[in-house]
Amino acid sequence: MATPSYRLLVVDDSKRDTLLLERILQQASDATFTVTHKESAQSGLEELSAQSYDLVLLDYYLPDMDGLAFLAAKSQRGLSTPVIMLTAFSQERLPVAALQAGALDYFRKDQVNSSLLGKAIQQAIDKARLQASAAVEAARIRELEALVAQLQQQLNAQQA
Repeated sequence: MATPSYRLLVVDDSKRDTLLLERILQQASDATFTVTHKESAQSGLEELSAQSYDLVLLDYYLPDMDGLAFLAAKSQRGLSTPVIMLTAFSQERLPVAALQAGALDYFRKDQVNSSLLGKAIQQAIDKARLQASAAVEAARIRELEALVAQLQQQLNAQQA
């Protein structure tokens, strides 16, 4: 079985943290990762609009906006790429706020290792794909329900 390969966008203003993330990802044994790095939220959003990525690793503290604002802007642009938020600082309410804003996972940078991050990335990508598939199927069901309702009306009109 082939090792899966994923394209990641890392949005983090710390070059040191980005290099550490890349090193951690290179050590992952169950997947390979190609990483593109952007140092600001705005450049990350522009890159995400221009290129296709499997996942975004997003730092919470960025020079031009925080991670929650990034998630809101991503949503407003109709971008569906899944996001895992990372931060160097521990804040009690931030994990819940990040998940409510649309991140699929949240980690403190000092807790990340190759096994944890690799698995979290794969799970987030799988979850996002399942959510997208479920949304397509739900839309299809709504279309079929509308068609059935229309046919039922036509049948009722013919019987009257």
